[in-house]
Amino acid sequence: MKNRKVRAQQIIMTVGCIGFLVWVGLRGMNERQGNNKSTDTTTSKALSLVSEGVRVEPATDEIVVVNQSYPTQISTAPSFSVLADQSGELVQVMVDVNSRIEVGQDVALLRVAVTQGDTLGLGKATKKVKDAKQHVKEQLELLLAIDRGEEGTAAKENYEKQYASYNEAKKTLTSYEEQVNKISSSTQQKYVEHTIKAKQTGTVKQVLVGAGNSINQKQPLLTMQAGQSQAVQIQVTSENYLLLRNYANQLKGSLLFKDESTYALPNSVLATLNQKSINEEGNIVMTLNVASIPNRQDIQKLTLSVLNVPTRVFNEKAIFMRDNTAYVWTVNEEDRITAVPVMIVKNENEKVYVQRGNTPWNRVLVGDLTQVKEGDKLTNNE
Repeated sequence: MKNRKVRAQQIIMTVGCIGFLVWVGLRGMNERQGNNKSTDTTTSKALSLVSEGVRVEPATDEIVVVNQSYPTQISTAPSFSVLADQSGELVQVMVDVNSRIEVGQDVALLRVAVTQGDTLGLGKATKKVKDAKQHVKEQLELLLAIDRGEEGTAAKENYEKQYASYNEAKKTLTSYEEQVNKISSSTQQKYVEHTIKAKQTGTVKQVLVGAGNSINQKQPLLTMQAGQSQAVQIQVTSENYLLLRNYANQLKGSLLFKDESTYALPNSVLATLNQKSINEEGNIVMTLNVASIPNRQDIQKLTLSVLNVPTRVFNEKAIFMRDNTAYVWTVNEEDRITAVPVMIVKNENEKVYVQRGNTPWNRVLVGDLTQVKEGDKLTNNE
């Protein structure tokens, strides 16, 4: 009886443990399911069109011509410096700022020191003096070496011989120095005027040195501009620059002159349209070579037409700005909302034309877009 009672208690305890474990497992499953449901409801927001004041409008594809007009400026012509071809004192600058200078025209007057006499002999004698000084130095070093390192009768004889060589070297140096002094006394230095002439045609833009100043050879004296500019320049935004660059082979252009006449640009001229620099406002400065156009100084405006540009068209109110970039909220096939950056190529009749990207979308949001978030899902598309 006692054994039966023990076994019954064991069976009851085993069943109780199994029941407890089953209860714990079921509770854990329920909690995990609850967590999953909670996560799903927080990853996306149901956006009611009526309550949020938002509506969906279509976006269509069109091939358009984009026209751009820019006022023009004559580009700055290349500049260069007029250099002094000799050293001396600047006596006079012989031209004024904005003066037109021709090749060979006198532009500056220098006072130059000139040595007269046996300048060739003086040069040779001076070199001999230099070599003789080096020889004296070498003989003295040998003499001192003997004096420091040798003793006895032989050393004395070597010292006397070297001392004689040292004295002979000094005599030679003295004779050469006397020769230099003699030639120098017969050489005279005088000052002459030297004219600097222009080697290029151009217009003086700046005088760099005034009269009375000492001038070194090859020192810049004037800054000049090389003739008339062969190009006009325009300033375009970075977006327009990218459009012009990407569709350069689909470009047409014309010029407007002061007298209101126009000139259709040939492709050979349009091909010279290039980026030159970026100005302080962040616009791209582009130049166009108009050397082939006779009255280029009268050019007032450049009109460019970009042909066959694939665009996506929709209500301009769908555009919003983020970090100085245009965006639009797009709606995909699953009614999910995504912000897409766009490049606007033109606005017309309350519609905006943007460059067509690779992402397929044909619906945009219009209205109060302040509450729209990335990944929202529409609850009503009507």
